[in-house]
Amino acid sequence: MAKNRKSAGEIIRNYEEAGKLSPEEASALRDAPQWVIPFADIASFLGGLVIFVGLVWIVIALLQDMSRSTIDGALFIASAFTAGIAFWLIRKGGRVAVLGECVIAVSITAFAVGFGLLLDICNVHDDYILILAALSALLIGIAISFRTSFIGTIVIVAAVQPLMAGVISEFFPDTSFAPLTFVISGTALMWYSQRQIGLRFVARAAGAASIMFAAIGFSTWDNNSWQPVVGLVVAGLLFIYGASKLHFEVVAAGGLGVTIITGVLAGRLFDSALVQGLSVIGVGAIIVFTSIAISRKGNAVT
Repeated sequence: MAKNRKSAGEIIRNYEEAGKLSPEEASALRDAPQWVIPFADIASFLGGLVIFVGLVWIVIALLQDMSRSTIDGALFIASAFTAGIAFWLIRKGGRVAVLGECVIAVSITAFAVGFGLLLDICNVHDDYILILAALSALLIGIAISFRTSFIGTIVIVAAVQPLMAGVISEFFPDTSFAPLTFVISGTALMWYSQRQIGLRFVARAAGAASIMFAAIGFSTWDNNSWQPVVGLVVAGLLFIYGASKLHFEVVAAGGLGVTIITGVLAGRLFDSALVQGLSVIGVGAIIVFTSIAISRKGNAVT
């Protein structure tokens, strides 16, 4: 675990007391917002989103009377055309680069839909269509994640969930182990968030949420006692990992998972509502004392 980590306020105060910062400079740093997003960036993102909706609208209107093969070809052409525009905008840099990344979303969507339609024309099974189309978008997202500031990560997060849903539908339908599949995708997202990509927080938070819901889903799937125990272990490991890496969103997901699953397990182990409540309080006390022990070692969750 990271030790003796100080908050920004503590560092500013130490520098001020050491004479490295004037009182005015220290005050300016304390009052400065943590996040500043220029209006031009917000406008560019909103404009890109509107363009995305408009392009989809136009495509739907133009393709209504065409054959499936013609539509598929048009989607691939639109994907290539918008990809060219997107990378041209990104190369120009500045504010238009944000617009370029929004156009990439149009290109990837057109390609994934076109690829899925091509598979459908070839009479591929529905689940495999979902798996392969989502996988194609995922691979593209991975390929561009190191070259873009946000869209690569968003594409990865958006593609992982339908990919896992297709895998579950094809290979693990109506089985209690199906929710645990999302532990794999969640772990992969959290691992990938450690790379030098944009919006790493989004990938990490999405991964933590996937693992949390997987643990809860597995714990409540059947009416037995051992599945909540497994779910509790998964959520507990998520909590411990978040605490060790000082990631607040991971700690929150793990803590929420532990709390919910503890209630489920208590309800199945004890008939008395009083004992159920006491057991939940006991687990909560363990979490509190663990947190205090961590704080005494100089750790802080950020």
